[in-house]
Amino acid sequence: MEEGKALLLGDELFRSVVSEMRPTWIGGILDAVLAVTRCDFLGFGGRIVVICHDRNAWCTAESLFLDLRRVSLNLENEGSPIECAMVDLLEVSAKIVFNASGAQPGFDAHAGARVLPLVWHIMRLVEEAPGREEALRCVEEALWRGVGTEVANRFEAGQTRNL
Repeated sequence: MEEGKALLLGDELFRSVVSEMRPTWIGGILDAVLAVTRCDFLGFGGRIVVICHDRNAWCTAESLFLDLRRVSLNLENEGSPIECAMVDLLEVSAKIVFNASGAQPGFDAHAGARVLPLVWHIMRLVEEAPGREEALRCVEEALWRGVGTEVANRFEAGQTRNL
């Protein structure tokens, strides 16, 4: 899948998830991806998942994002491809959760469009992971959880945005 197409599909998928369901949605995706990769960058993934399941903590995702960004800047030239992709997914996840809190100023509202392309990229990087097929099913289920039936049916039928 080319990156442009993945972003378009990711945007439609993300927009179809109701705003107040987005933290739960991304928390499920992170749980599944962390299980596949076993790559929880300095524990940030687990911390984001905990925040996802506590509506009162959603506004703390901003400070978690800032902490993650500070630490991850050093990784850009030193980290493995899987670590770098996971950090990107964790940053996007923190943005999604903070935005759902309604606190201001919010992060870029379109950040969630990157979830699908990032997950797709990460899954390509872990081709040889043990139990990969089962893990992929879990990741796929997590991606679709919270998505409206109409959008899910259109994705399944290949009728999204004439792609």
